[in-house]
Amino acid sequence: MSRKRKAPKRKLFPDPKYKSLVVSKFINAIMYDGKRSSAEKILYTAMDKMKNKNLDPVKTFNSAITNVRPNLEVRSRRVGGATYQVPVEVKSNRSQALALRWILIASRKRKNKTMSEKLFFELMDASQNKGSAVKKREDTHKMAESNKAFAHFRW
Repeated sequence: MSRKRKAPKRKLFPDPKYKSLVVSKFINAIMYDGKRSSAEKILYTAMDKMKNKNLDPVKTFNSAITNVRPNLEVRSRRVGGATYQVPVEVKSNRSQALALRWILIASRKRKNKTMSEKLFFELMDASQNKGSAVKKREDTHKMAESNKAFAHFRW
């Protein structure tokens, strides 16, 4: 990490099909070794399956992300030789990044055949407030709730 100045934010372009910045960020998260076309194919196939089920793919995708976004998380704070898990509110950029990451990790752990199927089912579950990505958010909130006694260490 540079000590001189903050790293500049790179300009992100919306994806070509749905013209959405969030979809573009998710494509970047899916991508391995710079293979953008493969990542786009995976996500667009999953969204086409949503369209076949007579659902609006962008609305379903956005509702899935909204349902997975955390409001609170715990941060480690070292005070007087002891480490405390201090609950803090999550900034909007970080909560979106965490939601995208958790959906991707949960879909990769699923037991379906192709990645697009895994992603489709995870996005459908997340949009209905089910699935392991939503469970991850609930666990994070529970952890923050249980450590509420250490909230006064926040600074």
